[in-house]
Amino acid sequence: PQIIACNSALNKQDYADAIAKANLAMKQSNLASQGMMCKGRALLATGKIQEAKAEFAEADKKASNDFDKTVANLLMGNVEKEQQNYKEAIKLYEKSLGFAQKDDNRNFTRVSYNLLGDTYGLLAEYPTSLKFLEEGEKLAMNDNERADSYERIAANYQSQQRFDKAIEYQLKGITMQQKAGTLDQYAEANLTLGHLYTQSKDFSKAEATFSKLIKFSQDNGGAYYEAKSNIYLAQAKQAQGDNTSANQLLSQAKTIAQQIQANDLIALIETTQK
Repeated sequence: PQIIACNSALNKQDYADAIAKANLAMKQSNLASQGMMCKGRALLATGKIQEAKAEFAEADKKASNDFDKTVANLLMGNVEKEQQNYKEAIKLYEKSLGFAQKDDNRNFTRVSYNLLGDTYGLLAEYPTSLKFLEEGEKLAMNDNERADSYERIAANYQSQQRFDKAIEYQLKGITMQQKAGTLDQYAEANLTLGHLYTQSKDFSKAEATFSKLIKFSQDNGGAYYEAKSNIYLAQAKQAQGDNTSANQLLSQAKTIAQQIQANDLIALIETTQK
C-alpha cells in the first residue's frame, strides 16, 4: 500500500507526501528498493538530482529481483541522459536491458532498446541507434507502441537526411496514430510529416499535408494545431521564396497563438520570422 500511496502522491505532484510514504515503505525489507525508487523520483521532481541518483543507486543494490533492478537502472540512465552524460546513460540502459531480458519482461526490454536507440542518436551514432530502435519495434505490442517505434525510426532517418525512408516510417506512424492515438498525437505526427516533405523539397506534398491538418484542426476545435500548422506552412512557403504568403500565414498564426496564450508558438513565430 505504501508504494501505491507514494506513486499516487507523485502523480498528484505532492512530493513531500510521496517522500513520507516512501520512507515508510523503505522500513520494510521487501519494499525497500521500490520505496527508494519512488523517493528518488520525488527528489528528482524537486530538482535534487544528486540525492535522487543516490536513492536510485541504493535501490539497485537493495533490489532482490530482476524487475526492480531493471527499473532502477532505467531511472539512473534517464538522469544521466538528461544531464547529457550519454555514454554513462548507455552503460546503465545496457544493464536495464540485460535485467529485463533475464526477467523475460517484453515491455521493459522494448523500453530499454528504445532508450539505447535514442541515446546513440544523441551521440550521432545513427546506424547503432537504428539497430536498437528496430529491435524495440519488433517488441511493440499494440498500435500505440508501433506508432512510437515508427516515429523514432523516422526521426533517425531524418537526422541522417534520408528523407525518403523517414517519410516512409512517418506515414506508418500516422496510420497507427489514426487508429489508436490521441488527436494531439495524430496532429504532431502530421506536422512532422509535412516538415519532412519541406526538408526533402517536395513542397506540393508539404502544403497539402499542412492544409489538410489546418482543416482537421478547425473541424476538431484544435486552435493550437491550426496555428502550428500555419507556422509550418509558412516555413514551407519561405523555403520556396514566397515570403509574402509566409508572412500572411505567420500573422494568422500569431493572432490565434495570442488568443490561446500559446507562448511556445509565439516564440516559434518569432524564430520563423528571423
